[in-house]
Amino acid sequence: MELLSRSCNAKKPFWRKATWQNEKQRLPKVIGIGIKKCGTHGIIAFLNHHPLIRIPKQMESFFFSLPKLPALDSYRKKMPPTNDKQIAMEKTPIYFAFPPTNIPYRIKTSIPDVKLILIVCDPTPRAFSDYVHERIRYELYNDRMISKYETFEQYVDEYLPKLQHSITEWQKVSLLHSDLREKFVNLVHTNHASTLLSNGIYSAHIKQWQSFFNSSSLKVVDGNRFIKDPGPIIEELQDFIGIPKVLLREDFVRHPDTGLFCYRKFTIQHLQNHVNESSSESVKMLNCLGGGKGRTRTGKQKANVETLQKLRAFYRPFNQQFFTDIGENFDWN
Repeated sequence: MELLSRSCNAKKPFWRKATWQNEKQRLPKVIGIGIKKCGTHGIIAFLNHHPLIRIPKQMESFFFSLPKLPALDSYRKKMPPTNDKQIAMEKTPIYFAFPPTNIPYRIKTSIPDVKLILIVCDPTPRAFSDYVHERIRYELYNDRMISKYETFEQYVDEYLPKLQHSITEWQKVSLLHSDLREKFVNLVHTNHASTLLSNGIYSAHIKQWQSFFNSSSLKVVDGNRFIKDPGPIIEELQDFIGIPKVLLREDFVRHPDTGLFCYRKFTIQHLQNHVNESSSESVKMLNCLGGGKGRTRTGKQKANVETLQKLRAFYRPFNQQFFTDIGENFDWN
């Protein structure tokens, strides 16, 4: 693994000043709104290394997804204390595509100046990753949502035709984005298992979010790009949030065993004295995601090629509509 070094001024950076005042719990200024299995956890975990970002111990609040919205002060109390220069940030990946249908409105009216991060990814491998995730939930917690499907292929063979039929019927009735979003969102209540596939239809939801948040307050991130090289994405997000860019692309290196990217922590001693660690010492400085992440990225679990091709054909028109809506194309094969 490549060892990296960095020069540093001996003076303490401004964010370490002891003059900060007024530490208290505040509403978050940044929220990760999804989407599930695309890297929302990875982004907030890496951003948490920034000295000006604080995240709650329980990263996912689910506040805006509650059937009846509680008092905003109860949400504030879920956030970590921050001082005048720091920013509280949380992530709840179900916000983007789950009930209730008015989550965009709820967030905008509750925190008008909040910034949202939406990380999406190729919906075909996303669906497989979601299936693997739910199978593990079944094994660990006896969550029986997809318990009868021992393989991803069995699940797709049953649910893809059902979803295709439902979409065809919905489109006959209405072409309004708000109506179609409501149909997709309500699948959580009427046919929850189908959401492993329907959550990848981003075009059903993005218009509603864009009606409340413009490009200066809603950042859409390509999760496939983030997985391949997180450093540039983390740099872009610091610019988007409006904080000093102190997490740099060279801070992210691959773990020598897993091949997955980790954040390499530079200690003050390392920065000031240009310490050159051995390979084993350098690995100890890596901060990696938990073992439950990247289950399908290492290649140990694979889906049938024909099933993946079938899903790619299904998602293709929805992907193109989504790219049109956001004004950007992602390289999803």
